[in-house]
Amino acid sequence: MAERSYKLLDAVHRLPGHDELGELKAEYLAKWVATVRRLCAELGRAKVGDTSIGRLLSAAPIGKDGVWPCEPARDVMEDVRSEEIIHGAHTGVYNLPGVHWRGEGGDQERDLAEKYRKWGEALQVSHPFVSSKLLMGLAATYDHEASREDMAAGIRRRMRQ
Repeated sequence: MAERSYKLLDAVHRLPGHDELGELKAEYLAKWVATVRRLCAELGRAKVGDTSIGRLLSAAPIGKDGVWPCEPARDVMEDVRSEEIIHGAHTGVYNLPGVHWRGEGGDQERDLAEKYRKWGEALQVSHPFVSSKLLMGLAATYDHEASREDMAAGIRRRMRQ
């Protein structure tokens, strides 16, 4: 039962909680999250369930205010305040597929760190948990990756000489 539940959560790729017009509603999403969390807890899988919910929330679009995650997703994360949901969202963002380019050094990662830092700053007052745990956490991860890429580029340059 627990394995089937995990597979079901893992198979969901569109955020639940849309109304009949296709608009994501915070109250619908919150109800879905509360139900899934309760069912996962009953199966003894609360942490895994929260991590899966976080991975799903990582696919949230940018909000109407130009800040990621969108308002309903950030509201739910802020209200629930689950470290596991944040961890799942962080992992989901970090592993998002997409076109990657690889320049010399960590400029790509610095750009990502700056993007998440700006969003984190925008949400510091209204959503402090999401800001500090998710967005600033992503900024720190990408800052670390930038340093690592800078070091690797320096080593490659020295090896070519």
